[in-house]
Amino acid sequence: MLNKNDFKNFNKVTILVLCIMLSFVLIGKIYARFHTEIEGEIVNKVAFYVVDPVPQTQQIKIGELEPNGQNFNYDITVSNYKDDKTSEVDMNYTLQLITTTNVPVTYSLYANSGSTNVIGNKEIFQNTDGMYFFRYAPQVGSFVHGVRRTDTYRLVINFPESYKLAMYQDLIDTIEVTVDARQV
Repeated sequence: MLNKNDFKNFNKVTILVLCIMLSFVLIGKIYARFHTEIEGEIVNKVAFYVVDPVPQTQQIKIGELEPNGQNFNYDITVSNYKDDKTSEVDMNYTLQLITTTNVPVTYSLYANSGSTNVIGNKEIFQNTDGMYFFRYAPQVGSFVHGVRRTDTYRLVINFPESYKLAMYQDLIDTIEVTVDARQV
C-alpha cells in the first residue's frame, strides 16, 4: 500500500507530466506546423523620369531569385514627365542593361506589353578591376515635347531549376539599368 508521501509525490509527477503534455499541445497550436507553396508572378518596379536629359542608373540586386525555373519580373518605366513637369524638348533615350556574370540566369526584355523579346545581343567586357560583365544591346526610344508618355519594359529573369547546386546558393547577380536621354 502507498503511504501518504508517496501518493503526494505520484500526484505531483502526474500533474507535471500532464502540464508538459498540455504545453506541447498549446505550442503546437500557437506555432504553425505546415508549409505551403504558392505560384505566382512577382513584379518589382523601377522608374526613370527623363524630364532633364541626364543619364540615370539604378542597380537591381536579385538575391531573392531561386533556381526553380519560374520567371522573376521587373517592370521598368521610362517617362518624359514627373508630377506636373513635362519635357519641353524632343528627346531620344537609350535603355541599357549590364549584368554580372555570377549566376547562369537568362534575361528577356519586352517593350510596352509586347510579346517579342527585344533584349538584343550581349557582349562580354572586363572592367578596370578585372571583373567580367555582360552588356546587352541598348533599347532606343523617343519622346515628343509637351506630350506625356511612359514606355514600359518588362525584364524577365529565369534561373533554371537544374542549377540547384550548393555552389550557386550564395551567389548574387546584379543588373545595372541605365537610361541616357538626349535632346533631339
